[in-house]
Amino acid sequence: MYYGWKIVATTFVTNFITMGFIFYSYGVFFKALAADIGGSRLGISFGLTIMNIAAAIVAPFLGHALDRRSIRNIMCCGAVLMATGFFLASRMNTLWQYYILLGSFLGLGAVMMGGLAGSTLLANWFFRRRGTALGISTMAISLSGMVMAPVATQLIAANGWRYTFVIYGCVVLGLATPLVWLVIINRPEDIGLSPDGAEHVPLTDRADVPEPMVPLAPGDQIIGLPAHLEWSALGTLRDTDFWSITITIALNFCATGAILVHIIPHATDLGFSASKAAFVLSTMTGLGVAGKFLYGWLTDRIDTRYALWIAIGLQVAGTALLIVVRTYPALLVSGAIFGLGMGGIVPIQASLIAEVYGRRSFGRVMGLMGPCMLPIQAAGIPFAGYIFDQKESYTSAFLTFVALYLVAACALLLLHRSRRPLEASPTHTS
Repeated sequence: MYYGWKIVATTFVTNFITMGFIFYSYGVFFKALAADIGGSRLGISFGLTIMNIAAAIVAPFLGHALDRRSIRNIMCCGAVLMATGFFLASRMNTLWQYYILLGSFLGLGAVMMGGLAGSTLLANWFFRRRGTALGISTMAISLSGMVMAPVATQLIAANGWRYTFVIYGCVVLGLATPLVWLVIINRPEDIGLSPDGAEHVPLTDRADVPEPMVPLAPGDQIIGLPAHLEWSALGTLRDTDFWSITITIALNFCATGAILVHIIPHATDLGFSASKAAFVLSTMTGLGVAGKFLYGWLTDRIDTRYALWIAIGLQVAGTALLIVVRTYPALLVSGAIFGLGMGGIVPIQASLIAEVYGRRSFGRVMGLMGPCMLPIQAAGIPFAGYIFDQKESYTSAFLTFVALYLVAACALLLLHRSRRPLEASPTHTS
């Protein structure tokens, strides 16, 4: 078996932990934390904004390091930080202590161990099957939501939120850290292999080819920059395609993140029990699992922009239904439609970056997107909390998110180089 699939399996686990233990558990901890350490829904929501700010600040430096340093060491360091953050969180008594932990140990640990590192690894290890590999790996993100919402609900009910944080820390330290240390390798070339396990490195991913203008096979297009050409930070920031992808993804993350965090409070506000509310989130993320595999498969076969438009359209439909439904079966249907669209965003983002900028600049470009997306991405969760505090309803927030999805679909029209031939590539160098 090609060693790259072991990399996929490991990033599957790290994606599950980093997203499931923080983001998808957040809505479950929401009311318990508000009751014990104080704060309105806006106040508790602001914690994730602080974590996003910390992640965005470190992302450009982390992306640069992931392209040049040991990814294994970076991910292990992140795992230790994250575990320490959970242990400390079990002892906190005030809201400001929670903010500090989210902005330091938990936030930095998650970004070092999670999606940015995993996506960089898979961009290194796969070429022809990159979309499929990313789809399988990021299935864990949605699967963690499907699993961790009801699991966290039961753990908190049985043991309280403090002991639940201790359990989380033990899992990170005892499972994720040794797994990363034993499996992760930066690139296939480091152990004498080639991307996808092919006999020869694809021409676009070989550093020894001076003029890689020959197609991979009859009828193939060469996608992205050749490996020996890299995008500088300044060249990336001047590129209109960078801003097209950044705005599109940021608007999606802004709306999607807020809906996922507030869906459990929204469902309980409609009169459904905590367990039923958690199952709505599980339905969303369960369909997200299927969506990630579907969109990963699609991006290996069709223009990635079309796949993203399909995903956005489903999110618009699901969010619009959330505004009007009041029965539990209808709430589940709206969640399922939303989840099927939501599942495509993360693997499509990584596929777009790899296609447009190449694997040797992947970490740097994706890292630069962090702070650029932050002003938009971070606003969604506290905005929804603020709207609820003012109107005791999420309706206005959900309507705003529908509008943001439509703007995101329009921003994608500015992208010109998805699956472009190499001859059209610019020659920015670092």
